[in-house]
Amino acid sequence: MTEAEMEATLNRSKKPRPLHFEWVPALFFRPARTLKTIVERDHPVWLAPMLILSVLAILLVLVGAPIRTEQAQQVGELPPDFQYWGPEQQEEYLAAQGNKANPIFIYLFPALGSLIGIWLSWFLLGSILHLALTLSGSRGSSGQAINLVAWASIPIALRFIIQAIAISANHSLIQSAGVSGFIAADAEGFSAFIRTLLGFVDIYWIWQVVLLMIGVLPLTGLARGKAWTAVLTSALLLLILQSVPGYVASLLGGLSLTRGFFF
Repeated sequence: MTEAEMEATLNRSKKPRPLHFEWVPALFFRPARTLKTIVERDHPVWLAPMLILSVLAILLVLVGAPIRTEQAQQVGELPPDFQYWGPEQQEEYLAAQGNKANPIFIYLFPALGSLIGIWLSWFLLGSILHLALTLSGSRGSSGQAINLVAWASIPIALRFIIQAIAISANHSLIQSAGVSGFIAADAEGFSAFIRTLLGFVDIYWIWQVVLLMIGVLPLTGLARGKAWTAVLTSALLLLILQSVPGYVASLLGGLSLTRGFFF
């Protein structure tokens, strides 16, 4: 082996690993130590948690697919003047209702919605958190903030697993996610917006916020007050951004959007 080949082999051996699945159990049992290790990395280490979340999100879609198919095949209440429609109009309406059971609407769109929500929201939260920490005096990089957000989202993987078990056991989709049940389902106006927002708030959201609070301390070196204020501000801001699509959908006639974000 030539000297150049030896040097190339040495460089490859020193190349940072992008996947660290061994950190997953460590995050549950030694969160502070594990998060300190994560934020000290100056290269991307976010791939493993994002892959886990993506796979489990797709699994959740697959578990709920049979129930969505049954719901789509059920013909609901017909329009009040349906009997006065022409035969062709009636056939077109019934055909449109039947198309809701198409695999595209049962599998593809919910899966894409979940994946887009997970990846886009992860990036947004990482960017917002980095900005908030920078304004608070931190010198941490955006890459470190994005790594932290990805790994702090691991509790959401547990949420997906619990939801999949609940859907399978009850044979029904989850209607009131989070603590949204405290507000009536037929709420309107600002109350409807708050209901949508509360749908993202549960024990797993709180767990993630706690992990972010633990992780920002070694990342930034800021005082706890400043660091934790930046985390809470970022989390609440993203909750507001998350709630807008669902609120708009409710204004458009009670449409149901797939909850894709892991927060």
